[in-house]
Amino acid sequence: MVTPAIGKKIQKLKAEGLSQHKIAKKLHIAQSTVSDYLKSIGYKSDQSKTKKAVEAKAEYDRTRRRNLNNKFFEKIEQMLEIAKTPADLRALAIPYGVAEDKRAALDPPVPPTPEDDGFMDALDAKASEVWEDVEDIPVSLDAPKPETMANSDLVV
Repeated sequence: MVTPAIGKKIQKLKAEGLSQHKIAKKLHIAQSTVSDYLKSIGYKSDQSKTKKAVEAKAEYDRTRRRNLNNKFFEKIEQMLEIAKTPADLRALAIPYGVAEDKRAALDPPVPPTPEDDGFMDALDAKASEVWEDVEDIPVSLDAPKPETMANSDLVV
């Protein structure tokens, strides 16, 4: 329970821009006490700064891991130049595979969308080439009659 005097100090320090953690340290109380008191008086906590800080830290860590991964690849390339036996190459293949897996986890490959992979354009070009010499084949959209099906090779 927060006394009215402590409550006023919390409000004053928060108005000065101090974080809940700093207010708690300054007043020698728990941070959860500060948080609970501010919540009880209707203060809305601004989580956007925390979210931005977490995102910035995650990006910093990803960049650091990418740089370390790049250095690892460079070291493997240097070692490849001095590898003399198949055993040397095998010994480098395992760490190379690990580095590749780490890189894929850091920067997952983005599959191309159907619009930009060129497959549909290639298919259209090939289809017109394949079908240009084929004569018109009559196609019936009606369902086959049972007696026709009975005389066909499709029925076992």
